[in-house]
Amino acid sequence: MNRRSRLRAWLPLLALLGLLVLAWAVYWPGRTGPFLFDDYSNLEPLGDYGPIHSLWKAVAFITSGFAGPTGRPLALASFLLDARNWPASPLGFKLGNIALHLGCGALLAGLLAGLTRALGEEPRRAAWIGVLAAGMWLLDPFWVSTTLYVVQRMAMLAALFVLAGLWGYVHGRGLLRLGRRRAAYAWMSVSMVLGTLLATLSKENGALLPLLAWLLEAWVLRRDGAAGERAFALWKACFLALPSLVVVGYLMRYLPAVWQGAHDGRAFTAGQRLLSESRIVWTYLRDIWSARAHDGGLFHDDVVVSTGWLHPWTTLPAVLGLLLLALAGWAARGARHPAWVAAGCAVMFFFAGHLVESTWLQLELVFEHRNYLPAMLMFWPLGWLVVPREGELAPPSWCRPSRRWVQVAALAWLALFALQTERRATEWGRPFQQALVWAREHPDSPRAQSYLANFWTAAGNQPEAARLLDAALREHPHSLVLLINRAGVACSQGHAPRGLRRALLRAAAEAPLGNHVVQYQVSRLIEGLHQCTVFGPDFKALLLQQALRSPQAAQPDVLRSLLAQQAQSLLAHGDAARAYALDLRALRLPGLQPGVRLRLAAELGSAGHPRLALRLLDAVAAPLAHIRGWNMAALHQRWLRHAGFYRDSELHMRRILRRQIAAAHAAAVPAGAGGRTLAAGAPAAARTSVHGESR
Repeated sequence: MNRRSRLRAWLPLLALLGLLVLAWAVYWPGRTGPFLFDDYSNLEPLGDYGPIHSLWKAVAFITSGFAGPTGRPLALASFLLDARNWPASPLGFKLGNIALHLGCGALLAGLLAGLTRALGEEPRRAAWIGVLAAGMWLLDPFWVSTTLYVVQRMAMLAALFVLAGLWGYVHGRGLLRLGRRRAAYAWMSVSMVLGTLLATLSKENGALLPLLAWLLEAWVLRRDGAAGERAFALWKACFLALPSLVVVGYLMRYLPAVWQGAHDGRAFTAGQRLLSESRIVWTYLRDIWSARAHDGGLFHDDVVVSTGWLHPWTTLPAVLGLLLLALAGWAARGARHPAWVAAGCAVMFFFAGHLVESTWLQLELVFEHRNYLPAMLMFWPLGWLVVPREGELAPPSWCRPSRRWVQVAALAWLALFALQTERRATEWGRPFQQALVWAREHPDSPRAQSYLANFWTAAGNQPEAARLLDAALREHPHSLVLLINRAGVACSQGHAPRGLRRALLRAAAEAPLGNHVVQYQVSRLIEGLHQCTVFGPDFKALLLQQALRSPQAAQPDVLRSLLAQQAQSLLAHGDAARAYALDLRALRLPGLQPGVRLRLAAELGSAGHPRLALRLLDAVAAPLAHIRGWNMAALHQRWLRHAGFYRDSELHMRRILRRQIAAAHAAAVPAGAGGRTLAAGAPAAARTSVHGESR
């Protein structure tokens, strides 16, 4: 091979490196953005046990996850690379996410090159197809809200391990085709087992890896003779079919909710969600392929729910369109030209990737990050049209005359993607500007309007915040998030608009408190009224009474939170006896978390009642003695019990309480004077566990 040939062989890699540098540059303006929403609830445990400088604290944080059935410990472990305490700067987290996005792009280029070679293309052209398709995906502005939203590292890390597992599987299939069976089965087995495990521990949709590998096998890799071997058929049954059936079986457990009309704390049923997703998936496809000028953002509570096949009327065409697209993808499996095979594989990969989050599970309707993994193959068919062919395979006759124009259009498209990504990343680096854009693009979103109102409030422009919220409330008079924010502005201004008091009481009684987000919002509203008098002196107590009338207030976690807040209110008015009775009732409800017991005792002691605090600790045993189950929450509690965290915290609290009692007795000093010492020295678990429970 001469020097020129060697240089040509390295050109695809150099082009990929150039695209990675370009991607880093266009995302760079977004590094200055703040933490957002779920970032706080997932990252605040970094400070629950003080700075994380020992193994037991690291494990305590890694097992503290609540975002899914697995707790996503691997994603939490990755956050320790950016910070080991809280509060922390978002800069390191943002840069880590950008680097992770680049890693996904590099792996995707390798995977697509391997798949292209499996369809019969020579290595050089396959490399260029992989680089172009991966570059389009890498620079797509649709991923800004995933990459720069810190907590979505969970989705990105799962995608990274899925890509690594698929690439390893494709490499193993190539070895099997060459007759190197031992190495082939080792590569394929390790890739499936380790890739699925690591991806699932990052986010639950990582469990789709075997299903996605089976799909690549059925559309692309089956074309060699190895696919018919008996040993390979047995391997596929064990490593691909069986894990895929487990995932499908898990989803099928929740399928009856579609015809049962279950809401599960949402404003829509499972059946309505399934119909709505048929329209939403089309909007995903539109936004992935088009470099639209809009930001999109994180607020999609303005999406119209499909309540029937023709309500709205676009529901039925959307369902039929998806069925036709799926049929076309299935038919392309047997196409003669590899470009059509690639197109069909990309379509089916997209549908399979949405199986967990865009069907009938009662999740939020829309999130852009749900497309991060499913869209990985989206631009692969484009590479077949753009990259010139060499050898025997000729391009389809309909695209041969316009080859040069197709290449120019693809490069222009890539440049437009980069420009729009840079523009959108710049908005993400400027939070106030971002809030203005989101509110303008989502005028019917209560969350977007409330988010902007918070910025006006922080800037001291209370009248503008009130105007914005009042306008939104005229369109959404029952929106809890709008009412909570309007109450905050009213407390700051010292006067409330007519009807707000009545609307807040009604919202507290009707709120679906079984939903953890709603429960947290109501708790935030009640706590925010601590020193607010615009609604009357007893409004906080009335609000709690209304919340207790909610049908879902009978749930132990909900009732415990409300009782604890009632006790706090009574303590503020000096009624310690009734507060103690409510705390005792709250602690005797099932499902008690260990930190709640310490927190309620700390509140009694801090209010000047150390004897009642000790009495409360003695009346209710620590719940760590009988930990049930082996989910992540139970593992977290077992670890804290092993580390002695709650035991040591309780011993520390008891020592302080006894010193307060002794000091009050000896010096005849009111116990409240010593209560301030307890509040300052209360262990982290006592101060944070109830908040963790509510979220």
